[in-house]
Amino acid sequence: MNSLPGIMKRNNGFTFMVNNRPFILLAAETHNSAGTSREYMVSVWKKLEELNCNTVLVPIPWESIEPREDYFDFALVEELINGARKHNKKLVFLWFGTWKNGHSTYVPSWIKTDLTRFPRTENEYGIRSRTLSMFGSGILETELKSFRKLIQYIKKTDEGQQTVIALQIENEVGILDAARDFSAAAAEAFEKNVPVELLEHFRKTENDFFIQMIKRSEHTSDQSWQGMFGEVAGEVFMCWHYARYLNELAAVAKESYALPVFTNVWLNETDDEKPGFYPCGGPIPEMIDVWKRGAPCLDFIAPDIYTFEFDKFAGLYTRDDNPLFIAETRRDKWAAANLYTAIGKYNALCYSPFGAESVGENKSFITQKMHTDSADKNVSSELVKEYLSQSYKLLGNMMPIISEYYGTDKMTGFSQDESRMSKQIKLGKYQISIEFYHRIDDENEFIPAAGIIMERDENELIFAGYGYRAYLNTVNPGKQLDFLSLEKGFFDEEANWVNYMDLNGDEQHIQMEEKVTILKAVFYEF
Repeated sequence: MNSLPGIMKRNNGFTFMVNNRPFILLAAETHNSAGTSREYMVSVWKKLEELNCNTVLVPIPWESIEPREDYFDFALVEELINGARKHNKKLVFLWFGTWKNGHSTYVPSWIKTDLTRFPRTENEYGIRSRTLSMFGSGILETELKSFRKLIQYIKKTDEGQQTVIALQIENEVGILDAARDFSAAAAEAFEKNVPVELLEHFRKTENDFFIQMIKRSEHTSDQSWQGMFGEVAGEVFMCWHYARYLNELAAVAKESYALPVFTNVWLNETDDEKPGFYPCGGPIPEMIDVWKRGAPCLDFIAPDIYTFEFDKFAGLYTRDDNPLFIAETRRDKWAAANLYTAIGKYNALCYSPFGAESVGENKSFITQKMHTDSADKNVSSELVKEYLSQSYKLLGNMMPIISEYYGTDKMTGFSQDESRMSKQIKLGKYQISIEFYHRIDDENEFIPAAGIIMERDENELIFAGYGYRAYLNTVNPGKQLDFLSLEKGFFDEEANWVNYMDLNGDEQHIQMEEKVTILKAVFYEF
């Protein structure tokens, strides 16, 4: 039997392994409610085929598997596993348990209505929220029991075929509209000293902010959350307790069926955003180190990148202790472009635009009303679908080759900035000037250009992508470059290079087509 899906350290990075082979999740995430309807999923499976996805991320709401306490119904889970097998897709299940986007909307009704056993968070004015509190509550023990049942069912049903390859625990946890939980039980916990294990972790971290906190602790006897962390005490406090809670769920998953487990994060996109505007307690960039110590059983933390600063946030979540896994991202004209940056530059394990069935459609999932709000930029089109589909096919066929370069300096990826028409790239001995064909703005429909460049050996480069020219020079003093050969072609489903056309003379330039293209160039120096 093949080993279970897992994450392996390779070169100086990470590789996702499925059936004992490297695997990149070229994926899409369904809308939140899609999986609850067998009839609706017919259209979703069709769209996934059209997009050339190899994986789909689908929520499993707690309310759907335990409508009454201790009564479990896994018909939804079985249906989704069977559907994925039928359509030759891998599955990542998203456990919508106690928390989803800062609220508790997917818990069963018998939990929602029992405010004594399952209290809510409160703001500083004592007003209860829709969010379940983890303090003074029976929610953790209750969820652990239900989550264990789900994992055991997945193992029993799927261990032989391994359709399910990873599990997300909760979704964008945190508390909205308050700086922390101010309920009585939470307030009591907030007055206690910061755990020694967290302080010891901060003494070893390279996070400048927390280093300053530790230095301050050496000169004060107040080891409380407020005494240690001042104005950010509430957020550090919530991060620690959410992390410890999710670690319990992750440990249960590992004990029952050791698939990769992770959680995702709603990002704070600007410095002006205060905790509570985004879910306070989630693993935002400034708080990753709290989470890494609090939830060691999580294999990684996945950023949901909807901001236009894709490169910045992809870099922040690509760490020696955290591979990049993008569970949610835009489905607009940046969807295909950012894919090349994620895979080529940051060696992403997964790339997954949100709203799989809405890729290519410029209308609301809920109302089916056409988008008319000019401020809403995350809208799709047929052109977006075409570029993403072609890119998934190209990269899917190249997967064995691309995987070889994960964690090395022999590959890079890039996409076009909205305000720039060129880019400079250094790869091995090559200095590469990239020029883009079209300016990108809201007034045109052009898809931002993007590419991946691989140095297969000292003299051979692979160029993939679309919408750009590349001019190369060698960094070796006194030397020039010239072509020995230039081929236009493609990689077939066995990752074999198929030469479609030899380019020479006037065509011997790195000029990618408007649509997805691959060129193989062999150079010599003189």
